Amino acid sequence: MTRLNWLVVGAGIILGLIFLAAGLGKTLNQTESFVIFVFPEFLPTVVDKFIFRWLSYIEIVIGVLLIAGIAARLVASLGLALIVGLIVNNGILLAQGLGDKPCGCFGAAESWAEYSLSVAGALYIDVMMLVLGVMVLLFYQGKFIHFHPWFLRRA
Repeated sequence: MTRLNWLVVGAGIILGLIFLAAGLGKTLNQTESFVIFVFPEFLPTVVDKFIFRWLSYIEIVIGVLLIAGIAARLVASLGLALIVGLIVNNGILLAQGLGDKPCGCFGAAESWAEYSLSVAGALYIDVMMLVLGVMVLLFYQGKFIHFHPWFLRRA
């Protein structure tokens, strides 16, 4: 593998670790509301319940698949859709003056680290995740749907 391939595999692993940490933290802390979401009035509460119930599991699956490099481009594109939604949500919260409020993006992991990530800090992380996701989507070795993990490929 070339240096660019190793760089992109590293970007996928870092992005996967962020998704995995956020998903596991939220899963371990399901009883509390973990993310402030801004929903327009025309969206039903079903969407809110779906996100509250399934977001952590979706993040765990995306994280594990990105770390393993299984269908990395496909998973990165799904992750990018999620990241764009989070950026829009955090941008709206920031515009409303809630940038210093804790977002709870990493759930129980924030209490273990004794650090509370603000909405503004989460927006910075989301932008970094967007860059990593675009790197994986554009430069990952193999086809769009490629189920052979990176660690089993020949050098």
